[in-house]
Amino acid sequence: MNYSFHKSFTLIELLVSIAISIVTAAAIYFSLNTALESWGYSKDQLALQKVLNDVMETIASGTVSSYGVRDSLEVIAAGANRLEFVPPWVDDTHTARRQESVYVLTRRLKPGSSVPIAEVKLPEVQDYQLVQVKMLESEDSKFSRLQLGVKTVEGSQLKFTYHPDAVANPDVVKSIWWDPDDKHVYSQYVDGREVISENSFGVEIIDMAMRYYDNANNVITDFQWVEIGDLNLITGVEIFIKAKLGQYTKDLISFVNLRNSPLRAGYLPLEEGMRLPIPDSYEIHTLMLSNFSGVQNGDVLALEATPQYGKSWRIEIEFSQAGLLKPKLEKYTVEYPSGNVVYTEYPRTGLDVGLNLLALDAGGLYDYDKETDIDIRDLVLVEGEVILEVDEMNIEGVGLFIRP
Repeated sequence: MNYSFHKSFTLIELLVSIAISIVTAAAIYFSLNTALESWGYSKDQLALQKVLNDVMETIASGTVSSYGVRDSLEVIAAGANRLEFVPPWVDDTHTARRQESVYVLTRRLKPGSSVPIAEVKLPEVQDYQLVQVKMLESEDSKFSRLQLGVKTVEGSQLKFTYHPDAVANPDVVKSIWWDPDDKHVYSQYVDGREVISENSFGVEIIDMAMRYYDNANNVITDFQWVEIGDLNLITGVEIFIKAKLGQYTKDLISFVNLRNSPLRAGYLPLEEGMRLPIPDSYEIHTLMLSNFSGVQNGDVLALEATPQYGKSWRIEIEFSQAGLLKPKLEKYTVEYPSGNVVYTEYPRTGLDVGLNLLALDAGGLYDYDKETDIDIRDLVLVEGEVILEVDEMNIEGVGLFIRP
């Protein structure tokens, strides 16, 4: 007789198997959930970082078609979350013509600023080459004309890069600001308004703040806006941006040096009422007026250097113009201290050579710097922290070179 046996699970064994399956499934679930959360966190963090980097880079360096804050030539307004500045203007609309060397710029050159950088690209050549250029007087003050210093091949492409006049052409001002209502960062320039924080990740910019520094890395102001008289002191901008995606936030801080700022470059166009720090009589090596423009008969330019302690030094320059002749530097008077005239000169020279404020007289007695080889006779000594102020300025423009 044959017998067959069928093995079966007891109730306890089944319960144990089910418990083991539940524990295993729970472990797998929590592992997957943790992995998914970790992946989601990493994905969101990467998105936040990318948007922050892109926005910061656009603010600092600009885009292919426009300059950023780093290349600012002039700050027009500086606030806690808004900055308006003038970047270099590039006029590449001209083609060299036969027997023609004079061209009208598409935007007016800022009075007193440096001569434009002129470049030419010959036909069938890829690279631009620098060429000499000089500015010409224009009958209409709304336009600027220049003349190439060399003849070039007809059909060559010309490019002029310069400091445009924001007063005559307001569209040369570039604005960057954060809107707290729609959580976006905007840029406004000649081509219109652009949302530079727009992205496909859904990242919002929930905060943006800017602080402004001078050459000594001192904060210029703690108020909402920098005072107009202090705008020329700005040489650096600290930019803080905070972004949000879902439940996560991330922030980024960057310090941008304004490499073309007047005090960093050592040259700035003057305006009446302007105040700027300069080296004292011992430290100064260059202090020269140049690029005079819009000068008429009887115009006056007065500068005063005031130290924190001690006597101030002041120079008043008078200009003349006879008929259609070019204007001249008629007279200058040195006061030391201010109000006490110590020297008067009548150079009656043209304005092309400028005026060196460190060589006003043959003996070096009354100019601004301290002559190292003259100890007793040098009458002017301005020491310590010195502020140079433009007391009076009737002329349209003039630039000041400064080198410590």
